[in-house]
Amino acid sequence: MLTIRNLGGVALFLFGTTYLWLTPMFVRPGLSTKGFLWSITQVGCLLTLLGFTVATWGLFKRASWWDKAAVGSAILGLAVLVPYWIAAHNSGETTPWWNVLVHAVGAAGVLILLTVPALARWVNGHVMAGR
Repeated sequence: MLTIRNLGGVALFLFGTTYLWLTPMFVRPGLSTKGFLWSITQVGCLLTLLGFTVATWGLFKRASWWDKAAVGSAILGLAVLVPYWIAAHNSGETTPWWNVLVHAVGAAGVLILLTVPALARWVNGHVMAGR
């Protein structure tokens, strides 16, 4: 069924999966992905993906904590952009700023929807009601 809750859940999960773009397996062939910053980036991205997955599961289960999981994942997702940008730039990636921009805007959107009281009430009303 096409509801705001279902669309939001799918969007939340799909946004979480985009953090895979920041992992070394998506770096242009021939560039080095060795080093501490790449390791931190990979672990951070996988934890962010896991967090958004858990938040999505909580959303569909109508759990009261799903929004806290999504906010935590968005904050972690913002934090992981710093080591990614440095590592990708140092490796010779041509446009790491684009990935950073896309993910910063997405994470900011999640934070705005779930922390601004009026928007959070609207989202929660749709999630808990299943509309």
